[in-house]
Amino acid sequence: MSKPRVLFSIPTRHHVEIALDELEGLQDLGYPCGQFSYAAKEGVTSTAGRLKVILSNAWALIKVAKKFKPDVIYFNSRLEFIAGMRDYITIRMFRLFYRKPVCILLKSHGSDIDVLQSKQRLLSKTILPYLQKQITGWLFLSSEERRLVINAGFLPEQRVFVIKNIVRNTHFKRDSSFKERHHIPSDSKVLLFVGRLIKEKGIYEVLEGFAKLDASSIKAVLIVVGWGAEEAELKQLTERLNIADRVIFTGFIPEQDVVTYYANSDVLVFPTYFPEGFPMALFNSVAAGLGVVTTPIRAAADYLRTPDNCLWAEGQNSESVYQALKALLDDEQLLQDMKQRNIVKGQEFSKSQVAAELSAIIQQAIKL
Repeated sequence: MSKPRVLFSIPTRHHVEIALDELEGLQDLGYPCGQFSYAAKEGVTSTAGRLKVILSNAWALIKVAKKFKPDVIYFNSRLEFIAGMRDYITIRMFRLFYRKPVCILLKSHGSDIDVLQSKQRLLSKTILPYLQKQITGWLFLSSEERRLVINAGFLPEQRVFVIKNIVRNTHFKRDSSFKERHHIPSDSKVLLFVGRLIKEKGIYEVLEGFAKLDASSIKAVLIVVGWGAEEAELKQLTERLNIADRVIFTGFIPEQDVVTYYANSDVLVFPTYFPEGFPMALFNSVAAGLGVVTTPIRAAADYLRTPDNCLWAEGQNSESVYQALKALLDDEQLLQDMKQRNIVKGQEFSKSQVAAELSAIIQQAIKL
């Protein structure tokens, strides 16, 4: 029996590797796969400019579909107003100019569940009702999101799925010169934060918790990988906390180049309270074999257990971050055992494993 033909949307900046790996994973399983661009263009910020890009991408999708003849279209998107508008316009145009039956799947890389209860007329009366009818299956990155969508009455449970992101767990190679290049003492632990420099990611709590560690007994350096509008304020905070000499800000680093930081660090500190779906900083760190201090939200709560894979911290609580860090850095055996278990845990997010799970979802969705 031939496999259904799947047409993938490919972002242009965020989640590009994830989308390409999913496509390749399905191809490895014998699925004919195609692709189309589905994202805003860099530098386009006006409403008219964004609308033009959406219409252009939608028309390109229609042309690709007429050649590829898909059975399934797989959109990488989000559950929130702007992405919902883009999905609505794109699918509406597609249905108008492409009349053959196609199963539409939408994967949300994060979600604002509150939009399902929005009183905004365009959203509640036009966009969401249309998407309800047109989308065969909606894929979320955590069981919490799935439960909230079902409980909101937006979709029946048989049309809402949970999927993991693929983690490239074979890419993490240690570099013996890493500490020397970053001017880190050889006997210091390397703590890592990766993410946008916004307060909801927990970066302020990371710095404040790190500052409480006794530098005379716990030798550690914190590397902050990421960028954002609050970077200058965060650097000033390190000065006020007297930790500026032990904190390294890298600024923006391309996604593929962050791999070396995962591979050569000891502990990820990630007390996020942002509505994460499946935060790649967290699961890349798990697959790389780091110890982890994080918050029990969404996918983290689905797949990680304490103390096997992490120590939990409370969001917006620097004392909680400090206590978790101290417990982990004071107990070398605990840290080493966690690292080893996380390497094993990382296999659950391999391309072959996730592609098999995505295949099962596709097979189920096309029968709906």
